[in-house]
Amino acid sequence: MPKILPGYHITTAAQMRAIEQRAVDEGATWAGLMAEASRGIADVALGIIAKQPKPAILVLVGAGNNGGDALVIARHIKEAGYPVRCYLYKRKPQADDWPYAAAQAEAMPLFFAADDPENQQLQQLLQTSTFVIDGLFGIGLSRPLAADVAQIIRLANASKLPILAVDLPSGLDADNGKIWGTMINATYTVAAGLTKRGHHLYPGAAKVGKLAIAAFTLPDSMEEPMTTTELNLATIRSLVPARPVDGHKDTFGRVMVVAGSYLYPGAAWLSATAAARSGAGVVTLACPRSIYGSTAAHLHEVTYLPLPEVEPGELTEAAAKLVHEKLAKYKALLVGPGLGTETGTGDFLRALIGLASSKRRLGVGFLGSSELEIPAKRKGGVGFGLAARPKEEAKVEEEGPVLLPPLVIDADGLNILATIENWQEKLRDQPVVLTPHIGEMARLLGEEKLGEDHPQIALEAAARWGVTVVLKSAHTIIASPNGSLALHGLANPALATAGSGDILAGLTAGLLAQGLAPFEAAQLAVGVHGVAGALVREELGERGTIASDILNRLPLAWRKLTEGGKQ
Repeated sequence: MPKILPGYHITTAAQMRAIEQRAVDEGATWAGLMAEASRGIADVALGIIAKQPKPAILVLVGAGNNGGDALVIARHIKEAGYPVRCYLYKRKPQADDWPYAAAQAEAMPLFFAADDPENQQLQQLLQTSTFVIDGLFGIGLSRPLAADVAQIIRLANASKLPILAVDLPSGLDADNGKIWGTMINATYTVAAGLTKRGHHLYPGAAKVGKLAIAAFTLPDSMEEPMTTTELNLATIRSLVPARPVDGHKDTFGRVMVVAGSYLYPGAAWLSATAAARSGAGVVTLACPRSIYGSTAAHLHEVTYLPLPEVEPGELTEAAAKLVHEKLAKYKALLVGPGLGTETGTGDFLRALIGLASSKRRLGVGFLGSSELEIPAKRKGGVGFGLAARPKEEAKVEEEGPVLLPPLVIDADGLNILATIENWQEKLRDQPVVLTPHIGEMARLLGEEKLGEDHPQIALEAAARWGVTVVLKSAHTIIASPNGSLALHGLANPALATAGSGDILAGLTAGLLAQGLAPFEAAQLAVGVHGVAGALVREELGERGTIASDILNRLPLAWRKLTEGGKQ
């Protein structure tokens, strides 16, 4: 049977159960699967234990399969010559419990929580141990912990001993990173076969410790890829587009960035510069006239399209027409960073992307990746041409719609979008990337507070809206309309600074302009943004960093991705 390639794919609890069941259906046994996973986890544990001067191991054993794994691991450690004791929670001897029977046969010291209501024996065991293995709960946990086992976990954490968690730290939800009341604060976690979503998602990810993977065998017939991918250096590198040596600025695409306002000029500078740092050939910044002079004085590498305002900080609907007239040569459009949410700016956004405004209704369609020939002058509304439509079928009458390129909507663009009724109907199934943070996502969904299961929320929204969703947080989630999900779970406080999201939006638009599909562009943007953030953290630390620190390290991040090296 083929081996899973570790470190790339991430499962839910249900997917992991399906993998195991399929393996059994094809001839494997549950005992064999448990033995395989436990052997791999035991090998990791033994490598750590061997470095202790006088190791004494305490194994916490639960009632389910995770506890069975823990008993098998304990047996391997005992056979290696190390003293092991097991503390069993609600595991009752049964005829078919072969891990328990094997532990008894080898005279493993077994202690039972049922005989220790005050936890005095547990505390004595902890005081005389040097290392703890946690096998209380695994992927099956989906409810708050009972008070008695929660106390066992608290005592284990309070011991300050190094703890290795079997597959998942007890108390962690495998699917969404939720902590069910309390949770083992693991020093190490060894995942069986594949990592689970919960390993990568906060708040639980903060207590996973150093994450390793024990080999697991896939059944032959499971050929379809897992739907969740981990964004690590290898997967990020695989998305980097080729950069031909004979390329020119049009080879690498043109980006239109509509951003900034009197109150937020920096957002325009950051997002436009990031688009340029993405490798795009040409970036045009369409910004309010009130900030054009100051922005142009500092940012020389882009072209400009000054936009009319009702007053400083408020665009006009007529400004949308100026943008429309220039869009024919552009391969991507970014709208939103620092625009503000004044009434006139809202009318501008509606007119720009073809949603109903206070004065007129405009049609919408997407240009996508095709090079549709659009008249420079037109009197009609707004539209988006289908990406796959041939040129000969895409002739547009002068009165026809404006065709928008692939679109990124960020920040205030999202806040305005959330106020527009049925905005989803206009953008569904088009090359659109939305980049909300948690608060913006709640507003788009019409909720006061976002729920806890962020991966599922992002997936359902992407499918319902028909767009790619980048849900930004310490664990950024990228969801596609077809059900694919990517997780970037490496939290970095250096990225938690104003303007960081503007950079991510600019990168995404720049990569769309270079021909990447929305889901791939979003993944690569999040990835290179994360690599740049890691460089900032390594060089400057995680306090006092600002967005321009990230921006200035984007070229180094690209070099790290394209020339190899370690993050």
